[in-house]
Amino acid sequence: MAISTSTEALISVYQQRVETSNTQITQVNQAKAGIDISGPGIDNPIKIPGPDEVIGYYEEPVQKLDDRILELNTQIANIRSTILTIGQQASSAGCGTTTSSVTVVAPSVSCKVYAFSGSNPWVQSTQTLSSSNLGVGVQNSIVNITLGTYRANIGTCSTITGCAGAPGGSCVAAATSITFYESLITPLATERDDLITKVNFLKNDRITYQLQSYGYNRSISQLQSQKTSSETSLSFLQDPANEEWLS
Repeated sequence: MAISTSTEALISVYQQRVETSNTQITQVNQAKAGIDISGPGIDNPIKIPGPDEVIGYYEEPVQKLDDRILELNTQIANIRSTILTIGQQASSAGCGTTTSSVTVVAPSVSCKVYAFSGSNPWVQSTQTLSSSNLGVGVQNSIVNITLGTYRANIGTCSTITGCAGAPGGSCVAAATSITFYESLITPLATERDDLITKVNFLKNDRITYQLQSYGYNRSISQLQSQKTSSETSLSFLQDPANEEWLS
């Protein structure tokens, strides 16, 4: 039993759709890979890298900047922890006032991340910068996490026993130590914040290429889905078992 003219026409349409999808997938993959214009008669070859290649160029400088930012931030956090220990030991010895307190915070580097996947590339999440995810995200920022508190006016003794158990032997010595450690933080924070500004510039500029890569991948996925759908319909139309319905 021969298939109808309409069925033959549909088969031709689906064959063309499969061929067109294959051609377009190839073209998108070529564009994604970049353009290399060279060969006989071309004096000045031109290489236009694809977005994934350019994204790879960002990897080393961005990771190195993040690594230094993390190193500086860890030093600051450790100093803040030392300050808290001194302050709490002095508080326990009777230094400071019982009516108010000083809150000690440790900085953490938070990274804003875009998905660049699925139907919406701008789906946002956050990650905490660590040695295992250097270079991640589109923007770094500092988030302060509370470590604890100690009494305010820690340089003043509030008991008649003289607060002899304070670090350094006196409340004044404890306060002096805290001031010293706080002074160590300033240059570290200045360098860290300057590097955050620099790495954020690179991470923000990298978005252009991440979005291009997302667009190419999305197009390939959609074309592949269209091709698969066409091949399924074509298989049905060409199956002799279905001629009864298609004649």
